[in-house]
Amino acid sequence: MTVLGIGLQHDAGAAVVSDGRVLAAVNEERLNRKKLYWGWPRLSVGEVLGLAGIHPSDIDLVAVANTTHSTYAPDWENFYPTDLKRRALIRLSKLGLARAIGGSQLGISSYRLLNSKRLRYFETHRFEDFLRSEGITAKIATIDHHEAHLASAYFTSGWDSCLSLSLDGVGDGYCSRIAVCRGGQMETIHKIPFYHTPGQYYGFVTGWAGFTPGKHEGKITGLAAHGDPDSAIDIFRDRISYSEDKFSFVNHGMWGWAEYEHLSRRLEPFGKADVAASVQKHLEDLVTRYINQAVEETGLRKVVLSGGIFANVKLNQRIRELENVKEVYIHPNMGDGGLGVGSALVEQAKHFPIVPSRLDNVYFGTDLKGSQIENELRNGGLPFQKYDNIELEIAKLLATGYVVARASGRMEYGPRALGNRSILYQATDATVNEWLNKRLKRTEFMPFAPAILRERTGAYYEGYPSSEYAAEFMTMTYDATTRCKREAPAIVHVDGTARPQVVSERTNPSFHQILREYERLTGFPQIINTSFNMHEEPIVCTPADAIRAFQLGHLDFLAIGSYVVRNPDLQDPSSSDIREIHAIHA
Repeated sequence: MTVLGIGLQHDAGAAVVSDGRVLAAVNEERLNRKKLYWGWPRLSVGEVLGLAGIHPSDIDLVAVANTTHSTYAPDWENFYPTDLKRRALIRLSKLGLARAIGGSQLGISSYRLLNSKRLRYFETHRFEDFLRSEGITAKIATIDHHEAHLASAYFTSGWDSCLSLSLDGVGDGYCSRIAVCRGGQMETIHKIPFYHTPGQYYGFVTGWAGFTPGKHEGKITGLAAHGDPDSAIDIFRDRISYSEDKFSFVNHGMWGWAEYEHLSRRLEPFGKADVAASVQKHLEDLVTRYINQAVEETGLRKVVLSGGIFANVKLNQRIRELENVKEVYIHPNMGDGGLGVGSALVEQAKHFPIVPSRLDNVYFGTDLKGSQIENELRNGGLPFQKYDNIELEIAKLLATGYVVARASGRMEYGPRALGNRSILYQATDATVNEWLNKRLKRTEFMPFAPAILRERTGAYYEGYPSSEYAAEFMTMTYDATTRCKREAPAIVHVDGTARPQVVSERTNPSFHQILREYERLTGFPQIINTSFNMHEEPIVCTPADAIRAFQLGHLDFLAIGSYVVRNPDLQDPSSSDIREIHAIHA
């Protein structure tokens, strides 16, 4: 059975799943170049069909995530005021959804009223017309937002029996669901209305600190390590708490302008780093208590996670470290970008027995072809060389001290660059965070993440191989060992943690070979791996995207497919720089 899955909210996308196996998955932002695009993924539909080699008439079913319409659901990027002194809260506050209705079933009813059947009817039929024009005649089914999240994690975990938990800002009126998963079946046992989401406060702090909610929560996670977590935590404890009796988060505030003005005044005496640290610690306290209770009540110690809140890699580490949690897996596209895959898996499981299985990799996206690459390079007037052993050439460039932007093979699925659309550099240079971020026009508080050989990871990260499957996709932090801090200062945060991508020959043979060659040349088994994109742009997809970002970022070399392009303005590193690099290892 072949299902086309559609996600149409935050980070919309499409996926093709056949007999429980993901054949292709692409998010619309990579194709239309609008970061975290919200809407119908029209370009992605044709892209995933082509990548999967599926004719439109061979689609048996179309599964659309969300039973309520996306256009009228809270858009988290615009939900909070950018400037609390000038900008009024939009959407929900305009409609008066506040404390009186938010915590009750009336709140859910009001949410669904906003997403009325009539509004959804017209928009759904417009998209249905588009699908029919593309030759897709299959029946269209709508899937609950959180059910899609739960399925995306469970059916890709490889665990027959586990606890699946979703948690985000809002989806179909709720912020969380918990399911007991056994034998390919999910039984929902718990849910929390959206009004009580801890994401409300994390998003508020993101906007309060001058960033964009819905996009820049990761900056708050990074900034948190620089602050005092106890300085402002009582403010957040006063607004949202956890109740074991209710098995729920409990929001004591209200959704609206008055609440955000009130919080803003209370936070004025504190610095941004202290507020970030406080909201991060409070989030960790709330969610770990929630998961602890779920594990205790079900007896299931393997936990699979999905939903945008689990993009928080420090939170995921805290969950992994819980005594009663045996192992953790986070779906690689944990946010709404994973809803296309999740909705397809839900429908597959209804019609076709699915055995949960591990993903060999998540290179489900657009492929780079040699002829296409060469044409783009020629059209751009860029001199290039082609190599039979491109992996060795990249390793040599990295060992010499160059920055290499790499675009190769099929694009990654999810928010992390995992070697096929990555910028690579040695992890020995502690100054890189400042100068490379300037080139890419980024403002970051976390260091660059590393890619490391699987067979060396235990010597560099404490706690590994616990939750090693999750580490293949860069979804949680680990405490760095003393050796790691000494040899790879560029990838260790001020709190002593790092977010590694563990690379094996199984997951990415070519990237694994680069790391092996680099280790042979330098003695180091890990390098910096950051996403190949300019600030506020999606990760590159096509050869044209890669060439543009390479030029705008003034990077040293572009390795695209089997071709290497040198920056014409590049100045070679001095011999003393190279000697210093190798002296660290010695």
